[in-house]
Amino acid sequence: MSQLYYKNTDNSSYRDRIPLRIVRAESELSALERAYLGAVEKGDYASVKQALEEAEIYFRININCIDPLGRTALLIAIENENLEIIELLLSFNVYVGDALLHAIRKEVVGAVELLINHKKPHGEKKLRSMVPPILLDKQFSDFTPDITPIILAAHTNNYEIIKLIVQRGVSIPQPHAVRCNCVECMSNSDVDVLRHSRSRLNIYKALASPSLIAISSEDPFLTAFQLSWELGELSTVENEFKSEYEELSHMCKQFAKDLLDQTRSSKELQIILNYRDDINPLQNENNTDLARLKLAIKYCQKEFVAQPNCQQLLASRWYDEFPGWRRRPWPGKLITCIFIGLLFPLLSIFYLISPKCRYGLFIRKPFIKFICHTASYLTFLFLLFLASQHIASATRNIQGPPPTKVEWMILPWVLGFIWTEIKQMWDSGFKDYIDDWWNLMDFIMNSLYLATISLKIVAYAKYNGGKCCRDSWEMWHPTLVAEALFAIANIFSSLRLICLFTANSHLGPLQISLGRMLLDILKFLFIYCLVLLAFANGLNQLYFYYETKEDKCHGIRCDRQNNAFSTLFETLQSLFWSIFGLISLYVTNVKPKHEFTEFVGSTMFGTYNVISLVVLLNMLIAMMNNSYQHIADHADIEWKFARTKLWMSYFEEGGTLPAPFNIIPSPKSVYYLFRWMKKFFFERTSIKRLETFETLGRRAAENVRLNHEYQEVLKNLVKRYVAAMIRDAKTEEGLTEDNFKELKQDISSFRYEVLGMMSGKPQGGVAGIVASSTLAYPGNPFKYSPKFPIDEPQLKLNVFDMTTPTLQSGAATTTSSVGSNRQANGSVVLSRQLQTEKVIVEFLQKVDKDIQEIEHSRKDHTEEVKNGMKD
Repeated sequence: MSQLYYKNTDNSSYRDRIPLRIVRAESELSALERAYLGAVEKGDYASVKQALEEAEIYFRININCIDPLGRTALLIAIENENLEIIELLLSFNVYVGDALLHAIRKEVVGAVELLINHKKPHGEKKLRSMVPPILLDKQFSDFTPDITPIILAAHTNNYEIIKLIVQRGVSIPQPHAVRCNCVECMSNSDVDVLRHSRSRLNIYKALASPSLIAISSEDPFLTAFQLSWELGELSTVENEFKSEYEELSHMCKQFAKDLLDQTRSSKELQIILNYRDDINPLQNENNTDLARLKLAIKYCQKEFVAQPNCQQLLASRWYDEFPGWRRRPWPGKLITCIFIGLLFPLLSIFYLISPKCRYGLFIRKPFIKFICHTASYLTFLFLLFLASQHIASATRNIQGPPPTKVEWMILPWVLGFIWTEIKQMWDSGFKDYIDDWWNLMDFIMNSLYLATISLKIVAYAKYNGGKCCRDSWEMWHPTLVAEALFAIANIFSSLRLICLFTANSHLGPLQISLGRMLLDILKFLFIYCLVLLAFANGLNQLYFYYETKEDKCHGIRCDRQNNAFSTLFETLQSLFWSIFGLISLYVTNVKPKHEFTEFVGSTMFGTYNVISLVVLLNMLIAMMNNSYQHIADHADIEWKFARTKLWMSYFEEGGTLPAPFNIIPSPKSVYYLFRWMKKFFFERTSIKRLETFETLGRRAAENVRLNHEYQEVLKNLVKRYVAAMIRDAKTEEGLTEDNFKELKQDISSFRYEVLGMMSGKPQGGVAGIVASSTLAYPGNPFKYSPKFPIDEPQLKLNVFDMTTPTLQSGAATTTSSVGSNRQANGSVVLSRQLQTEKVIVEFLQKVDKDIQEIEHSRKDHTEEVKNGMKD
């Protein structure tokens, strides 16, 4: 093993020691360079300045040198957030490199501003020759080539830094689709597919920054909606980065919700939710149709839709005719709903006769419309129940029976449901129609009813009411198939009532959990079918040769089960029903004494039961429990989103009348039909164009006004959001290790400033020379080499050494009054200077003690945080 560290190893020491050495050695720093970087680390402004000035004269220091951690002096100053030293280093044209990226990552706003405003020197190529080669190596950089300042600033989500950079006029590359086959994408993938994927992820991570969206997007809501949907699609395509894309998608959804939280009045909320981004001035569109909310539902923005302000507005519109509905007791609510439900035929007739009358307008209210449609559907289910009871049983043996009275009553409802689905598909489009699973269920239900009606017509026309014993009918008799399809349609019709549970706060979450569990069952069935086919194939292959001919009963439905695995179909049935314990163990026996075959068959049958019952069923239970728990954890959001989708279907214009009244042509429908025919066939194009130009200006002005109001509201929302974000960040940040470092750096810088003031204060002629030749504090290694030589003893004099000659000269001239005055003044000045020096020394000692206490408290705080994380 030691050969990995050192090749030339002495055999005597090989067994006892592993010699170590630095394999990848780096160039060492000189003493002056170490002192230079140490001064930058401590915040000693005067020492750093003297080192930089001396480097320009004597070239004994490389101002771009790096420490063992690969940091230049500029990077050290950025980490310490010492803006004065950063400005000093930039004034001496040190190598900048990735300093701006480091400042952005550390979120030092002042340093970012200094680096952005810093102009590159003219002799940059000459200065690059003084830069260590390792700094010019791209592989040495902490950042990949695709990371630009704006991308990194967006990653940090620092509003101030992003604003500083965006004001400079920057741009972000447009990310291509995952399956893009352009030349750029193909070449990047061929060169390095990992870098290409990471580059796309970095771009999307920047685009999903809430601060960047708030600053640079004209419509932050629309940008957040589209970006979250796109990121959700990417998470399903790029499974390697699924968690990252899902997190970014959730960030965009949360941003839209947080931005909507800043609304303070119903007017602001209505302006946001009613705004349309696809306004067409040629069409007279409704400006109060909650277009933005519909878009949020389309992009599955559950947090946005379930936001309390949004739900408050929807509830006020839903209970428009009953403002105090929620405060009523539940018996009163129940009686009111039953009363309105019983009156739905009369209200529908009033609407057919006069849509603009009081009762005609009453049924158009969303809540009243919902009650009427529910009452109509419950009536339909009651008729299905009557039809299933076969009150008139005289048609039992008729091959083509005519429709009964109940079936004639069911027919208008079926036609009304079909007409409703046709209108919905026409209005919303086929793609949006099939996205809703309830629409698919309605399509299947209506198709079954149409197939039932068609088969009954065929049977009636073919057999013309002829009677024959039902036992002698063929298996695929039209009447038998129609009855089977009608029974299946009844099941779908009854289950369709579950959709209405969404309106209730207690049953709604259960209905959503049931929907998610159905998806889990489908996933389980895929694996179960594979296991079922595998064992069915093996057992059928084993028992195919042992099929017996039974005289009375054949198969697993007999009292004495037999031939359970003789055919593939019988094997599939036997294995399926064995899950419920309906198959006996003796079905694996054979008449010949083939014990080995019976043993193998019994083992295969037992293994199947273990896998299906113990493994797969428990896995299904765990999956269903996980789905239910997921809904339970987000019950409020999931239920409000599903309820909003239900409410929005009744907010739409049209579809006012429930089945079967919707198939009756109303006077309004006839009027609309004739008006459309008149415009289409009789009016000339010039008149149309004239009418269009007359209204175009007015509509355009209205659209400009709406857009101006929307932008004003957005401006206020963004300001409030940014203020809340900064306030929350300061609250959550608390006391961190960076705060301790910053405080320590400030105290250290202040200490060296005071030392510089002490050493720079003139104390007579000799003291002035000393102050100009030494820097900031005693023992500093950076010294000038003055042109005029200064004696070494003179350099070592200090303030306290100068008191002796002054006192001696004062004693020699005591007889002179002038001399006595000078002596008195000199004593006072020296006493004050000595007192000042003593106070400063005591203060610096206290500062050093405070620094040690801060360091000790920082270590204690770090240990407390670690212990808390462990707990």
